[in-house]
Amino acid sequence: MNPNYGTLLQEWLPAVWRERDETGDLARLLEVYGELLDAFHATVAQRLYDSFPDQDGDGRHCQDWLLPYFAQLLDVRLVSPDEAGRRAELADAVAWRQRKGTRVSIEAIAEAVGQFEVEIQEGWKRVAITPRVDRPLLPETAFGEREIREDAGPAARARHPGLPAATLDLRYCSRAVRCDPSNSGAHQTTFAGQSLTWRQVNRHGLPCAPDSFQDVSRRTVDVRTPDWRRGHFHPRRVLLNLPPPEGHCSASAPAMNWSEVLGLSTFDGPHLRVSTGSIEWNGATLPLITYSGLGDVPVKLRGVATFTQVAVYRFENLWLDNKVQIDAGAAQLRDCAARQFKVVTALRNVPVIAARACLFKKLEAARGLVRLEYVTVLDTLLAERLEASDSILMPPLRKDTIDNDVPAAGCIRFCRLFHIPPPPDAFNPALVNDPLWVSQLKRSALRCFSNTCTTAQPLFWNASFGHPGCGVLHPDAKAIFQSGAEDGGELGACHDYRYVLRQRAVLEKLQEFLPVGMEAVLVADSSLACAPPKESKT
Repeated sequence: MNPNYGTLLQEWLPAVWRERDETGDLARLLEVYGELLDAFHATVAQRLYDSFPDQDGDGRHCQDWLLPYFAQLLDVRLVSPDEAGRRAELADAVAWRQRKGTRVSIEAIAEAVGQFEVEIQEGWKRVAITPRVDRPLLPETAFGEREIREDAGPAARARHPGLPAATLDLRYCSRAVRCDPSNSGAHQTTFAGQSLTWRQVNRHGLPCAPDSFQDVSRRTVDVRTPDWRRGHFHPRRVLLNLPPPEGHCSASAPAMNWSEVLGLSTFDGPHLRVSTGSIEWNGATLPLITYSGLGDVPVKLRGVATFTQVAVYRFENLWLDNKVQIDAGAAQLRDCAARQFKVVTALRNVPVIAARACLFKKLEAARGLVRLEYVTVLDTLLAERLEASDSILMPPLRKDTIDNDVPAAGCIRFCRLFHIPPPPDAFNPALVNDPLWVSQLKRSALRCFSNTCTTAQPLFWNASFGHPGCGVLHPDAKAIFQSGAEDGGELGACHDYRYVLRQRAVLEKLQEFLPVGMEAVLVADSSLACAPPKESKT
């Protein structure tokens, strides 16, 4: 708010300009003069805040367009696709250079640039080596274990955690367990949003979770080209274990029932906000009813919901776990997952469903126009007309449930389809030259840019709706899915999460900070998705 300088001056001037034979009120003069300076200071401070808002409260925030200039000043090569990652690259550039090549810096870089949790394993520690007499043996307490008695037998002495043993001891299980932060072998890790300290027990035992961060067994050198599942055991490798992405269906998602909010015009809870406004749609002013999930993951809404009021319904950051039907009006979705979403409105000139970065099992608008951008559809897609870009459309495209006609018109580009039609006949575009691309006994006017589309089969972490990893691309998915979008990102519902781009950015960034000849390998580790158990007292 701008201060009223006129009012301040009206109070200030009479105190200064008195008649020559009057001395005036010096105390009042100083008081008003101080208020005037405070007002000028507040105006300047507000102006600076508008230009350089400190939203994070840590003094590091500035407008995004300034980041490349700061990067040039500090000689930093920005690689993160996320704004938060780029800011971390600038803020921690000096600290990372001071600790270049250390395990601590590698883990900090990966978590800052990739914005995901990682656990580091050094490849040389996973390789079987010949014991040497001159090699120092650290005490048991350095690994967080109790000291072994001097009079203990050979079997007990062989359990010393520092011995480079390569043969597994089948009497014990090796795994991570929770421990006190004061333990000398403690590690700090975030499991499913919960930060815990843990340590490794029975290092020579049988791994409970092979090829995970909990597996510290030694192997022979693997000289194969490394990827997420092989080529790990090598002195020149650094293994970065990270949990598989959960996508839109997170195991830690808060849950609510539609019965708690259905029919309400306003609602402001800890996980969900409902607001009502207005919007111009199809030449008319309609109510805009917005359901917004609050938090980092989509909020799970249980139950069946049917909307009968003529309005535009907007859904943001939600996981719709059952059927949602709109009898009148239209729907706009962003960052949502929906098991069955249906709109009955019959309109072909404006989209009755407009979705971006969403996951659907069933999507139905048999009499309307559907517009999709960065969307994955797993089971059913019905639309009178279809406009789709950068999406993964698994089912056959259908106009309705009566026959096998495809949508009558529209445009598809940079998508995965069940079928790519040949070009239409140049002299008669309505001539049926493909039985799979027919609408109303004529060739469909649905245009497909075949040079940007594919019929390849995608590979997901999970294809069952409602499970973590549903719709998330697997590391073995073909390159057309991992970088086939128009902007070079991944196709489908997880495009805005930038899973693939962030992982590539981590590997690219680490090339600058690893010793010459060392190579970082990302390893998907499902055991990082759940917290380790408490240590048994036996």
